[in-house]
Amino acid sequence: MTALLEVRDLKVEIPTHAGVVHAVAGVSFTVDEGQTMGLVGESGSGKTMTLKAIMGLLPSGARVASGEVLYRGEDLLRMGQRQLADLRGVGLSMIFQEPMSALNPVMRVGAQIAEGPVAHL
Repeated sequence: MTALLEVRDLKVEIPTHAGVVHAVAGVSFTVDEGQTMGLVGESGSGKTMTLKAIMGLLPSGARVASGEVLYRGEDLLRMGQRQLADLRGVGLSMIFQEPMSALNPVMRVGAQIAEGPVAHL
């Protein structure tokens, strides 16, 4: 049986003036169909960068240095932005931990929650 999501030795780097920051250093995990997984760790441990790499949403300058991210057997790191955009909200989603950046204070909450499904369905 193929895992729903398999992350293998994921490494994310961010070049800075002071040198390269190793934001994610060899993360591996598997999520099977029907399984729920929470990613926990100290502030700055790489939780958000790990998920942004999986979703193809790394900030400018950050890059996946190595590893594999397999969704239903397909490597997300080799997909184009259009293919990833088609998966986001349908097959892949993440809940951001920072409410000030996750929700827009000038939009109704219901409209924001419905935005993803409406765009994909």
